This record gives sequence, C-alpha cells and structure tokens, in this order.
Amino acid sequence: MSSIDWTSIVIIINNYLHDLATGLLLSSAIILWVLGRRAQDGGPAERKALAGAHPTLVRFARGAFVWIVLGGIPRTIFFTRYEWDPAVINGIVPALVVKHVFMVCAIIVGAIMWRRMGKIARAEIAEKGE
Repeated sequence: MSSIDWTSIVIIINNYLHDLATGLLLSSAIILWVLGRRAQDGGPAERKALAGAHPTLVRFARGAFVWIVLGGIPRTIFFTRYEWDPAVINGIVPALVVKHVFMVCAIIVGAIMWRRMGKIARAEIAEKGE
C-alpha cells in the first residue's frame, strides 16, 4: 500500500483552481461588457441590471485576481515538477505553451475589458442615479 502524496494533490488542485480563476476573470469581464453595452443602448431596466450586477461582478473579478496572484506562487515554484516535466515526457510541450499563452492573453484581455467596461458601468450608474 502506497502513501498519499498530499503535496501533489494540493499542487494539482491549486493549478486547476488557478486556471478556473483565469476563466472567471475573463467571464466576469464579458458579462460586464454585455451588460454595459445593453445599458448604453437600452433604458432604465438595462441600467438597473448593470447597477445590480456590477458590485457582484467586481467581487468575482477581485477574488479571481487574488487567486491568480496567490495561486501563481506555488504554481511557479512547482512548475517544472508538475507541468514542464510531464509535458516533456509525454511530448506535449507545444500544448503546454499554447495553454499558457492563451491564459496570459485571457488575463490581459479580461483586465483591459474590466478597465474599459468598469468606467462605462460606473458612468452609467452615476449618470442615471441607480
């Protein structure tokens, strides 16, 4: 009977949650973008929807960002052991590179969308008094 390697389990779960946090940041930005566009083109109901969703989306985005930063620390420390070496052994280094390029792009696009749409959302909320 072998013993359980808890370090491996924790690192693998961390890496998975780190990837999910990246997707959550981008997803919350896309939702904000859709609501922001609808608020600009719509009426009071659309502005109210934006005003109601904005604080919750901000909390999700902040939580995702914190997890991206904090979860990135152990991921970076253990990258060679849990990601690079298995990719080399299995011949999937290009897939690993593409995945990380995609994730970095998702973070950058999510951050840009949040900055742009956050300004629009705050302006819509302030202008309409919602």
